[in-house]
Amino acid sequence: MNTKNIKQSLLVNPVVSRDLNEVHRTATPLELFYDLIYVIAIASLAGELHHAISAVHHISHAIWMYFLIFFCIWWPWNTYTWFASGYDTDDAQFRLASFAQMVGVIIIAVGVKPAFNDNHFLIMMIGYVVMRIPYVLMWLKVAYDDQKSRPVAMRYAIGVTAVQIAWTLSVLYFNSWNLFIALIIFELFVPYFAEQATDKGVNTKYHCEHIEERLGLLTIIVLGESVLASVHAFEKVIEHFSTDLTMLVVGTILLLFSMWWLYFDDKVESKLENKNMSFLWAYGHYFVYAFATAVGALISVNVDVLTEHAKISESAAVLGLALAVAGYLISVWFCHDFMLDKKGFAKYELLFLAALVVGIAVIFNSILLIGILFTLLNAIRLIRQHRQFLTVKTTKII
Repeated sequence: MNTKNIKQSLLVNPVVSRDLNEVHRTATPLELFYDLIYVIAIASLAGELHHAISAVHHISHAIWMYFLIFFCIWWPWNTYTWFASGYDTDDAQFRLASFAQMVGVIIIAVGVKPAFNDNHFLIMMIGYVVMRIPYVLMWLKVAYDDQKSRPVAMRYAIGVTAVQIAWTLSVLYFNSWNLFIALIIFELFVPYFAEQATDKGVNTKYHCEHIEERLGLLTIIVLGESVLASVHAFEKVIEHFSTDLTMLVVGTILLLFSMWWLYFDDKVESKLENKNMSFLWAYGHYFVYAFATAVGALISVNVDVLTEHAKISESAAVLGLALAVAGYLISVWFCHDFMLDKKGFAKYELLFLAALVVGIAVIFNSILLIGILFTLLNAIRLIRQHRQFLTVKTTKII
């Protein structure tokens, strides 16, 4: 066992990088508790998207704001998760720093509605300041305690501080979407810049198995929006029974189960040792989460249409859901199939399915058919994997 992972105190321990080969590394209760705060923020944003599309209220602007605000929600979760994978000391110091960041995230969640509806980002900016003060202090603690990680830690501390100052000035004194996009790019660049202070191309901190589990757990959380939408659809079937609503419920259930199955069908842990691949994989998950959440919102829109509580047309609502599903498929392809050593059509089947999903929406206007097609793909993948499993098993016996 690596002695630097043994706690010396329940209060304050040196914040040094954890053992990359630590066995049975799993998400901690604190990390799971931290994730719960994001349920509030994500649900709030999904609700705003749902109502804007149902009411046909500046849909293009609503979609634009959805993806921008989703980034503002996802980014602090992403940065905390990767830091915790490398430096979680599980002492009072780390727990209190995590609680302080959670307060910031709660403020960010409160700011979702004014940001979405009125372009008013002041509340979210205050949440970011509250969240980032303990985050930067923890990086400074790493720089003080861990000589090997000092160059990386200082780059993180300086970079995050600089970008937060820029965000604050932007929200208070400027109102430019171009500047907003530029600052997002700056945000994404800071971790890449910081990690270049170490051996290029080599993982120096995070635990691959742990980080894959953590990103998978947030996938489950965002799929929870589809679960809520499906429950809502079930309730409407009971209140206003119709064939169309029943077909919608069956289709959404097939979609929900297939989305979960598809994401957790592959593991990419072995690819995350490569630093550049890990960046692509981590940043690609923004789209996985955003589109998975949008699926839930669009399911609710389709329920509104069939119960005559929406202004948007049925064909537009179905197409919107199909585009969200297609976005999810392309995102999972990028984060999984693209990175894995799959051969032939198997490497591109998710892209093919994404095109078919949109085609079905345009031609047949059927969510049920989309769910059936998605389910069939998972069945085909399962059969293929089972045959490969039997082949490997037979080879080992021989």
